[in-house]
Amino acid sequence: MSLLPKEPTPPSVKMSDYTWHFYGVPGVGKTTLANQFPKPIFIATESGTEAMHAAAAPARNWSELKAVIAELADMKHGYKTVVLDTADIAYNLCETHVCEQNGWTDVADGEWGRGWRTLNREWTNMITQLRMLPMCTVLIGHEKSEMIKEKLGSKMVETGMHRVTTALPSTARQTLHSAVDFIVRCEFTPDNERILRTQPVENKRERVEAKARGSEGSTLPETVGMSFSALSDAFRKTLGNKEN
Repeated sequence: MSLLPKEPTPPSVKMSDYTWHFYGVPGVGKTTLANQFPKPIFIATESGTEAMHAAAAPARNWSELKAVIAELADMKHGYKTVVLDTADIAYNLCETHVCEQNGWTDVADGEWGRGWRTLNREWTNMITQLRMLPMCTVLIGHEKSEMIKEKLGSKMVETGMHRVTTALPSTARQTLHSAVDFIVRCEFTPDNERILRTQPVENKRERVEAKARGSEGSTLPETVGMSFSALSDAFRKTLGNKEN
């Protein structure tokens, strides 16, 4: 049997075929939002689901996290969405695992950059395995604000602007961001309402990171109400099957 496709396939019009990354400050409602996705199961690296009715498999270390992913891949179950809560802590577990496996105190102890290469390979493989599950994939993360610097002559100087992005180290963030289809910031408005920001925005004070699939004239609105129903409705109207 040939492994080659006979012809190109059209873009998917189903939310569940895409990988979603939601980030924001603690308490904004990221876990609550993820729990609204169809039949979710949480790979829980923190206790975010204890106050809600949710299915959660605890991952207290990297081996447990990988074991849950393997079970979701190999065993029959009724879950339709897998939620990694949170990606930040998962990366910390990954780093601890790599150090313990190699007898290092820190990944920098690996000679000639071997520690960082090993960590990045382990992290990348996990994300790939998660995305390969026949389920909707959701990753939750915290946010951080970092000063943007630009080179002026031979020095790096602060611009007075901040970048708001996910709270992962640079290399881990680049790997994750390139793997997901949507990066959505969960935020409060000045009126204390919760919204989802799907498009990047920049003003005089900050540059907020976001990412969304689509093309000109067919993208998610810049902001959406913070609920699965509002997000799925916006997806259907812009990127989904508009006949449904």
